[in-house]
Amino acid sequence: VLSVSLMLTGGVLAAEKYKGYARGEIFITAQEVNQLMQAKDPKLVVIAVAGKTEYYSGHIPGSFHLWRPDYEADSKTQGGVTDNILQPEGFTKLMQGLGIDADSKVVVYDHKYDATRLWWAFYYYGKTDVRILDGGIKAWKNGGYLTDLVTGGNAARPGTWVAKVTYPAMRVDTPDIVALKDRTDAQLWDVRSNKQFCGQETQKGAHRAGRVPWAVQADWVHVKTKENDAEWRPAAEAQKFFEKLGFDPQKPQYFYCQSGVRTTQMISTLYALGWPLEKLFNYDSSWIGWSLDEKLPIEKDCPDTTPAPWQKK
Repeated sequence: VLSVSLMLTGGVLAAEKYKGYARGEIFITAQEVNQLMQAKDPKLVVIAVAGKTEYYSGHIPGSFHLWRPDYEADSKTQGGVTDNILQPEGFTKLMQGLGIDADSKVVVYDHKYDATRLWWAFYYYGKTDVRILDGGIKAWKNGGYLTDLVTGGNAARPGTWVAKVTYPAMRVDTPDIVALKDRTDAQLWDVRSNKQFCGQETQKGAHRAGRVPWAVQADWVHVKTKENDAEWRPAAEAQKFFEKLGFDPQKPQYFYCQSGVRTTQMISTLYALGWPLEKLFNYDSSWIGWSLDEKLPIEKDCPDTTPAPWQKK
């Protein structure tokens, strides 16, 4: 049991630098999750971040089910913007309902790319003993482990962990993005698809098509494998992607997507590569928030050859 516990707390993964990542301990493999479950670790809490249909098509036995509406703040408290993260009180209540204590060992997994959103929220609110299952449910199934189609997680008692904003810099809002327009000491990245970046396609919730004029595209899919968009590429490949685009480790990095979910793919990857949290900013309102305000400028069409402020000589 001790050796399994060390895996979750980062002892083994950190020593081996999982996939070459400096902070490989933020990830956990399906084999390690299974070992923890077999050891019946009372502090283990596994959370499936997936839609209801996905969850009941086969989930890790005993895992709790959460989906975006569960941890979404009331839009009335967010200036009409949907999909922002719950405020501390709401997040506390939600996680205590899953039996989470301060010393709980949390594993988050998904069917696509939502687990990092919850990972980011936990960090933002001060809980960093949280691991992302690399490969998500597909890795679990490929490992030959059993899935459940019916029964979900059941907390034996309410948890005691209390969410407190611990890393406030991890979450920014529209004024912070507006302020980047004339800055050369920071970088802003749009991590959506090419069609969304060019204003050729919008997703549900967006009020206008286009992009923030001073953003540069960095499609999140390049940090994941082609076979499984819940599985990370090795660190060396991810590093090449960031270097090719011109990510400057000396500058703060700001990210937006549709609703602050895909952004956390990039944030978690850079953090795993060794970047400090205080330089990785998630625009929580993202394109939903920006497109809602008609006073804010947008750009469309491709390609965009205008250099970003930090690219100007």
